Amino acid sequence: NSTPVNFKKMIYEALNLLNNKQDEHRILFLKSWNEWGEGNYMEPDLQNGKEYIWALKKAIDKSINQE
Repeated sequence: NSTPVNFKKMIYEALNLLNNKQDEHRILFLKSWNEWGEGNYMEPDLQNGKEYIWALKKAIDKSINQE
């Protein structure tokens, strides 16, 4: 059920888990999930364009604004 909306929710939940951690322990790794594994970065795709990238930004922005 991977969609940009579900992805944003999961990233936001993961970021919220870090809220009570000390700064040096507030790290979230995002590992690429492409089938080739040739890079560790997010990139647009033909089906969703930049929606996953924007979902990540929105989740981070929402998390920062709640602090």
